[in-house]
Amino acid sequence: MTLQELYDRIDGDYAEAIGRLRMEKLINRFIVRFLDDSSCKDLVSAWRSGNERATFEAAHSAKGVCANLSLTKLASLASEITEALREGNEDLRAQVDVDALVNELDAAYTVAVENISAYAATL
Repeated sequence: MTLQELYDRIDGDYAEAIGRLRMEKLINRFIVRFLDDSSCKDLVSAWRSGNERATFEAAHSAKGVCANLSLTKLASLASEITEALREGNEDLRAQVDVDALVNELDAAYTVAVENISAYAATL
């Protein structure tokens, strides 16, 4: 699988990643490091344990990591969760099904990890 195919499989934006990091060599390095980042796992764990503050913090971290790598779907979901849980956004929180967003992020994260792991094995 090529790097562009990987990005297609995980709902990322390859063109944006190239625009940001300029070289596939750098994207390869950072996309593999994504496997060591725990922010998405921490987000899901914190939500399922009922800790909204820790969920917010992990979502904020996940949003940054995923956005920097142009992992569009994950970044978008993490951003929605962040904003729903941000202090002062109680009106938005009441309108958003955070549980559904967390479950969607968890599923997308699983797909991303599986595909990135398979891609990393070819490097």
